[in-house]
Amino acid sequence: MIADTSIWRSSVNTKPQQITISGKDKLFTINLFISPKKQSILQISYQENNDTLQDIRSLNFTLGKQVFILKKQIKDIRNQAKFGTSLETSQVQILIQNLSTQNKAYITQDREYIAFSLKGCNSIISSLLQYLDKNPMPELQVFFDKVNSPTLTSWLNLSLQENKLLYGMGLIVFLLLFGRHLFKCIAYFYKKRRNRYRLNKAYKIATDQIEQNASILYIKRDQLLYKDAYGSLIEDKWIQEVNRFIRTKIKPILTENHLLEYYPQIHKNTIKKILSVAKYPPRTQKTFFKNYKKTKIEYSPTMDPFDYEAYCAELLRLKGWDADVTTASGDQGADVIAVKNGITFIIQCKLYSKPVGNKAVQEVNAAKIFYHAHYAAVVSNAAYTISARQLAASTEVTLLHHETLQKFAQTLT
Repeated sequence: MIADTSIWRSSVNTKPQQITISGKDKLFTINLFISPKKQSILQISYQENNDTLQDIRSLNFTLGKQVFILKKQIKDIRNQAKFGTSLETSQVQILIQNLSTQNKAYITQDREYIAFSLKGCNSIISSLLQYLDKNPMPELQVFFDKVNSPTLTSWLNLSLQENKLLYGMGLIVFLLLFGRHLFKCIAYFYKKRRNRYRLNKAYKIATDQIEQNASILYIKRDQLLYKDAYGSLIEDKWIQEVNRFIRTKIKPILTENHLLEYYPQIHKNTIKKILSVAKYPPRTQKTFFKNYKKTKIEYSPTMDPFDYEAYCAELLRLKGWDADVTTASGDQGADVIAVKNGITFIIQCKLYSKPVGNKAVQEVNAAKIFYHAHYAAVVSNAAYTISARQLAASTEVTLLHHETLQKFAQTLT
């Protein structure tokens, strides 16, 4: 006898080298006979003489994921019903492992599951392992190769729990000593990263607005920049227009996105972006001149007024209009007369360094009546006065910048 509990016991027979592990409850006795020279046997005996077992030919024994089918054997002299099956070495190894780790096994009798307690079985197997360590029996020890000693397992589990406790205590001490500084450091980097993200988002919103309004900004710059009598470039009105654009277009959208506080940090780059974009014609015109014949005359604020008239006429010709520049005298206020699909279009061209007044509107309106034209427009590189805009509205004269001339002409036919 190696070990004994209220339910389980184990014994080792050294001569035939056989180990017996057995457990007993009120109804069943389970015996495991382990032998290297012949097949190991798992046997279940019914304790009482029960007639219901007479018709049962087999029992199922379930332990963990293992299921054993035990066939009925001949009754012994005590009239006990016995069921048994032979086991391979690998089956015995897994069975012993399950006996040392599971809490219950189940015996299936006519579709009825009967629980069999494994309480104390792990200590029995632990005692067997200790015995085999002191009394080596290689032929028997092979059955326990894959079995961890319950005592050792418990010690390892205890050590792991102690280590977890120590780690937890260490973490608490660390947080008490350095937690405040660590939190401040994490908060600092999080705030810095968040601010950088929101700053980039604010600048992207600003640049999107600039690019969407590039055409208008280009026209406004062309209209508001001029040279004084001394040849100096006057930028005051253009800078005012830039600030107005920021105030009325960019800042409201930043406010909607709760990003207005970041504008001071992007102000300098925003101004640079506006000034850079406004220097060049809008992308639509660039694309147009790539796909169609380029004008022979390049626009410049310092070009001759007669060249400016020729430039406007050629813009119309590129769109399919039959456009001609009138003679300097007797034009009745029409600088360019264009015809397409029976539509007559009269324009007066003004290359100015200051806003165009209502005189140009009066002259082109008179030319419209004289030539029996369908449409009339004043085309300029500059802005228009309030009185010119009011008069144009009442006479159905259109006020254009040369950048919008082709687009407007396309709407007429």
